Amino acid sequence: MSLIINPNAPPPQPQEKRVTLKTRSGEMVSADLTLQDDKGRQSAAEYIHHLFQSIREKLGEVVITQVTETADPDDVTENKRRILYIAAFHDSMFGTFNRVTKLPEDERSEFVEIFLLAVATLIPGRNILVDLAKGSISDGAGLS
Repeated sequence: MSLIINPNAPPPQPQEKRVTLKTRSGEMVSADLTLQDDKGRQSAAEYIHHLFQSIREKLGEVVITQVTETADPDDVTENKRRILYIAAFHDSMFGTFNRVTKLPEDERSEFVEIFLLAVATLIPGRNILVDLAKGSISDGAGLS
């Protein structure tokens, strides 16, 4: 693999994104984010992959890491599946995304901020909606 650097290429433009997570009970948490470039995609994929694997292990699932199971920032389908799994777990076990939760507020806020940033980094679109009641992630079109 060779890396071609074009010194005359324009710098990447910041991406404005809004990520909204709607819990099963209908509460919503959202973040407006500005992504400066795509350099954080691999780190975001590794973070989501790590959370996904950790939760599966804590739940006692037999986790056999497959050779093909990696933290691929370009596998949107797999990243969506993992994001929904993580969010559903946190919603049902701790109420992480609700105003009233079992977690200390500083821990909750930090997790929500980092998680929504990872979602914004990995999922294409400007207006991302993670809807746990529907079990879907969409571009949020029509969200009021």
